[in-house]
Amino acid sequence: MRQPAYLSPSQLALWGTNREEYYLRHLAELPAPRIPQANFMAIGSSFDAYVKSALYEAINGKGADPKYEFDSIFCDQVEPQNRDWAREHGLYVFNCYKATGAYDELLEILRGSAYASQFEFKITGTIEGVPLLGKPDLRFIHKTGAHVILDWKVSGYCSKKGTSPCKNYKLIRDGWNKSVAPPSRGANQAHKNYKPMDWKGVEIHNGWLEDANRDWADQLAIYSWLLGESVGSENVIVCIDQIVATPTYGLPLLRVVNHRARISAIHQRNLLSRLQSCWKAITSGYIFTDMSREDSDARCEMLERQAIMANIDTPELRFLNEVAREQRFHK
Repeated sequence: MRQPAYLSPSQLALWGTNREEYYLRHLAELPAPRIPQANFMAIGSSFDAYVKSALYEAINGKGADPKYEFDSIFCDQVEPQNRDWAREHGLYVFNCYKATGAYDELLEILRGSAYASQFEFKITGTIEGVPLLGKPDLRFIHKTGAHVILDWKVSGYCSKKGTSPCKNYKLIRDGWNKSVAPPSRGANQAHKNYKPMDWKGVEIHNGWLEDANRDWADQLAIYSWLLGESVGSENVIVCIDQIVATPTYGLPLLRVVNHRARISAIHQRNLLSRLQSCWKAITSGYIFTDMSREDSDARCEMLERQAIMANIDTPELRFLNEVAREQRFHK
């Protein structure tokens, strides 16, 4: 059994939802190949490339750093089989994001920051005995001095049912005009539970991000610790710009949902406890803690064999292994 060098927010989420798949990816001596990126994964990565490259260029000038150019980010995050589709649809998402005014508002804030904003960067560190890795989308210091972390999420773009925005948002706006479709219900309004408050000169929700989405809060709390905040600090403003989709006969209708909040000390301490429990299980080798150690070890041996089989590169076995892993992942 291997031991990973760190835990990341996505690893913790996978550990909690599908421990067998976590083992195959991160613990098996011969790791199982990655499941190919699907369209619904590629769309968020494509939009990320458009929005980050555009903001970076607008602030720093064209060609300031090649690693933040569109093609560099896009090819790093979108797998080859998805690139033609993702290039087209990611641009559509980006144009809808701009149409709401969310892009221009954010650009104005970033231009007013006294310090250079940080985009798409890797940070590592050990927090209370747990080695962690994070890759924030955007970190900046507001002109008021408030520290802000922002992440973008594209939700339900490839879904036949679409998705609903997470609650407690500050503002929701349509990414289309009246010639395309009538305005959505509640457009240009805050969520019914949104309670405005001033925090370090910035208006945010007087509540906690974890009340809207626990995974978001986990992710951004880890980022805040790695950026120097102590576990339990409620000083950082955490933001999610969520793009939610409603399917139509053509391209989906998109709304942009702005979440602005903080993460509670209680949630952060519970998150640290989950991370420590996960890391203890990994370092001890006692992975499946809901069964006896003997049964856990037997499960690990079975998964080691499955990982070996997953690496046998024949079309038939590749297909069967991918189907088995996807069924387990989505059950």
